Amino acid sequence: MSKSKKQRSSIPIEDCDRVSSLPDSILCHILSFLPTKDTVATSILSKRWKPLWLSVLTLDFIDQTPFMKETTLCSHVYSVMRSRDITLPIRSFRLKTCYRVEEPNDITQLITEAIQRRTETLELNMLFDPFDMKLASNIFTCKTLTVLKIKGISIMDDIPQINNNISLIKTLHLDGVYLPNHRHIINLLLSFPILEELQTNNVYVLKPVPKTAADKIKRLPNLVTAKLSDSKAIPFFLLCKARSLSIKLVSKTLFPFTKQITIS
Repeated sequence: MSKSKKQRSSIPIEDCDRVSSLPDSILCHILSFLPTKDTVATSILSKRWKPLWLSVLTLDFIDQTPFMKETTLCSHVYSVMRSRDITLPIRSFRLKTCYRVEEPNDITQLITEAIQRRTETLELNMLFDPFDMKLASNIFTCKTLTVLKIKGISIMDDIPQINNNISLIKTLHLDGVYLPNHRHIINLLLSFPILEELQTNNVYVLKPVPKTAADKIKRLPNLVTAKLSDSKAIPFFLLCKARSLSIKLVSKTLFPFTKQITIS
């Protein structure tokens, strides 16, 4: 046995367990990078680890089993949230699933529950066919939500017009989102008046509606960056205040090509 191996073998086991010597705050930070189901699983490691997952500020639910019923996922998410201290904020709430949701109201209710717990970042990623969803009205009035990312959703209901409440969302990502017409897109984007970052990919309208002269004078005054990819439905006049504008156009002809235009 080499000298280095002898030295390592002589070190007491308790001195080798560097993870257990870390403070709870550091352990919770490490756990925040794991899916929530793995975070919960650490509760069986020891008495010290049993309550740690309840203090993690990130909830990340990923379900890639297409044959599970949506009620199974919803009940699991509810169980996790209700096990936590209701006064403990949620830094990031992410829900990613690949099965068709038959009851969109269940997902809307989950979002409402998350926002009531002072969520800062909300990410909803539906990997199946886009489904109709009514955006929870508290998305537009939440005083803690600053980042909103949604994928694979059809927003068919009218965007709520809420007076005297300014959304604090500064980052908005839309991917694979369907809306009824251009007016819905305009109302949606203008619901976030202090928006600074906008990213869109494959945003569509089901029925084009002509834009009026009154629409074309509207702006997103605080927009810093806008990145559009194959999102011809986004009205450019809303983005004219952006300091950096990147537009990626994809041709769907017989000879597809990608053209990117960047304006700074």
